[in-house]
Amino acid sequence: MIQVSKKYSFLLLLFFAVSCKSNEVETIKRTTIVMGSTIEIQVREDDEVHANKAISAAFAESKRLDTLFSTYLINNNMWRINNNNEERLVVDNETYLMLKKSDELWKQTDGAFDVAIGKIIDLVGFEKNSPRLPLSQEVIKAVENVGWKKIRLTDPNVLFKPKNVKISFNAIVPGYAADKCSQILEKNGIKNYLVNVGGEIFAKGKDWKIGIQHPRKQNELLGAIVANGFGVSTSGDYQQYFKKDGKRFTHIFNPVTGYPANQCEAVTIIAKDALTADALSTGIFVLGPIKGMNLIEKLKDVEGIIIDTTGTIHESSGFKNFLVR
Repeated sequence: MIQVSKKYSFLLLLFFAVSCKSNEVETIKRTTIVMGSTIEIQVREDDEVHANKAISAAFAESKRLDTLFSTYLINNNMWRINNNNEERLVVDNETYLMLKKSDELWKQTDGAFDVAIGKIIDLVGFEKNSPRLPLSQEVIKAVENVGWKKIRLTDPNVLFKPKNVKISFNAIVPGYAADKCSQILEKNGIKNYLVNVGGEIFAKGKDWKIGIQHPRKQNELLGAIVANGFGVSTSGDYQQYFKKDGKRFTHIFNPVTGYPANQCEAVTIIAKDALTADALSTGIFVLGPIKGMNLIEKLKDVEGIIIDTTGTIHESSGFKNFLVR
């Protein structure tokens, strides 16, 4: 029997507990639903009209990105990429940027972060809210059409992709959207803010506290951090998952095996931008605690905490610098 967790959108809601503290400037908070998830923006600004104008502009940007990169829409940018019979495609500048970042992160994680995994996502069925554990022969067949190693990029803006390989930016778009919304706020003169796109966070200011959810204790936090000018992302097996025969299967897949990753309960990453944090939290979840922590320690401006499936906490050497004392 398969037991499905509460139905959430394809973007993992990470349940960060966010709090703020300010005795001088009003905090203006607004939310909207984009990308099948909640986007929350908080700003500290004396001029409420100005703040709301900036927030509205950021929300408009998030909707633009949803239209561009959603795998739910028909005849949008991603649909055309994944349903084109030609193996050579010329893409727009922004899509090529995402492809280049995906290539960089695939290499950094030794293939653990892989956006060319759409066939596995389709097979297991999380996006349809009906996940299942497929038969081994189904997985073997799907893996034949999975893997960034099958992708080639050439400047300017050319993508070479076998027609049966499907790309999904779902593990990177939320972080990118948090970065882009932050840039819109900055362009509008907002300097003290927190953007939360379905759990992918970018914050500017010293008083934003971000709680890290315990992966097995719903009302308990592992701790709280302040990440001024950094992106924060958590990937975990505690929101989108299903159970079969008493075993938990997460929505995060190992692109090599085609099966759900099974070495971690949660990974939280702090990086200079939310896109990088988003992608690395997924890739390191796949790598597992030993390889994952080794990678974190090698990367500049990246810190993290990993909870493995025994409940053991692994913390990078600089993570303590972000903890709230």
